[in-house]
Amino acid sequence: MAILQGGSNIAVDDKGRVVIPLRFRANLGERFVLTRGFDRCVYVFDLDRWQGLSQKFEQGAIFDRRKMHLQRLLYSAATEVTPDNQGRVAIPQELREWAGIEPNSEVSIIGCENRVEIWAREAFYNILNEAANSVELLDYATEMGI
Repeated sequence: MAILQGGSNIAVDDKGRVVIPLRFRANLGERFVLTRGFDRCVYVFDLDRWQGLSQKFEQGAIFDRRKMHLQRLLYSAATEVTPDNQGRVAIPQELREWAGIEPNSEVSIIGCENRVEIWAREAFYNILNEAANSVELLDYATEMGI
């Protein structure tokens, strides 16, 4: 699978639809999954990655509390979507509310190696600023050897 990278600022229409950039659609396939993401964004997974994630949940104890919380976070709002002929997908209202995405606003759509993330534009820049000033993140990069 190709590495998903780069980003674009895209307008959200009055129906809550966004155009997924072609460079991402080419790697996500004809159908993909939208769901809640950490830090209040929307995660976008191709179907193979989504299936792989589901298989991870089949391992270990069924009633592990952390596992159940994570399953609820990811699966309760997950929806499979197909872009229209213009590359647009409708972000369900529940996910728009989760991420603070308003109709007629702008979102940042970014590639994060194995997934795409959709952010309310201001929220994305706020989290980038926070990360850029994080000593903890710098320490983590050092631990990774980068």
